Amino acid sequence: MPEVISGISFALALLFYSAASALFFLDVARSRARLPSAGDLAGLFGAGGRVHEPGARPSAALAATASRHAPLLLGLGALGHATYVTLASFVARVCPVHSVHFMLSVASLLAIGVYLVARRRFRIDALGLLIGPLGLAFLLGTFFLGKPHPEPKFSPLFIAAHIMANLLGIALFLLAGASAALYLVQEKRLKQKRHVERMGNLPPLDTLDRAVHLFLSAGFPLLTLGIVTGTYWAHRLEMGNTEEVMRAIFGYATWLLIALVLLLRAAAGWRGRRAAYGTIAGLACAGAVLVIYLVRPAAGLGG
Repeated sequence: MPEVISGISFALALLFYSAASALFFLDVARSRARLPSAGDLAGLFGAGGRVHEPGARPSAALAATASRHAPLLLGLGALGHATYVTLASFVARVCPVHSVHFMLSVASLLAIGVYLVARRRFRIDALGLLIGPLGLAFLLGTFFLGKPHPEPKFSPLFIAAHIMANLLGIALFLLAGASAALYLVQEKRLKQKRHVERMGNLPPLDTLDRAVHLFLSAGFPLLTLGIVTGTYWAHRLEMGNTEEVMRAIFGYATWLLIALVLLLRAAAGWRGRRAAYGTIAGLACAGAVLVIYLVRPAAGLGG
């Protein structure tokens, strides 16, 4: 019976966390500034870079639904998460405090509790963009609680989803990083008051800034999927594998930096240079993850 309840609580927490994370993302992605239209992106890579009329925004009804139901779903997910961790410890007959993932789960549950209490008073609803996916990732990490030794068998579909999510996410971040670099170059030229004819075909700053936001918004859900599946996969983190630890650190750093750029744009109006620097920093962390993959055979990091 405890095994059945444990499995049900795990499934419900997974469902609620996923739904809450999606709603928080939809709420934050509808930035106060419109996303680039097709004409803007054509201007980004073509001559002229002229700004076109705004595209259609998500409906106000959808935004209201996200703001209203996301915290409730997050709280239900945390309840299922706490139930699962408690029952899984008894079923596996292990001391959960010896597990890295258990400690991370407790930290995420505490963060969710503080967030749900403080969000209305301090108007920090947008912070759910960080809290929801973290709860989801650490929930999946506890799946290996009490069973660190058997090598898990993953389906080809799971492996393909993990790899493709990371590859597509990094591809979009490369575009965001390129747009951010162009933004910094264009801004420097404008500050130096160079003549327009000497600026080549670089698009306006506003177009570049919105392009950065578009590419980050498109890549963030993919990176989140990669982080979630990677956490589910990284059971060897419990054994202190050097490669896994380094990859996890840079992977979470990438996700956190990109999430902060999106969050601060929605909550604090961050745009322009600050968003560009944050995007480039996130791209650098993603590059570190790729370097670890490439140098692993030569350096013997996998042990």
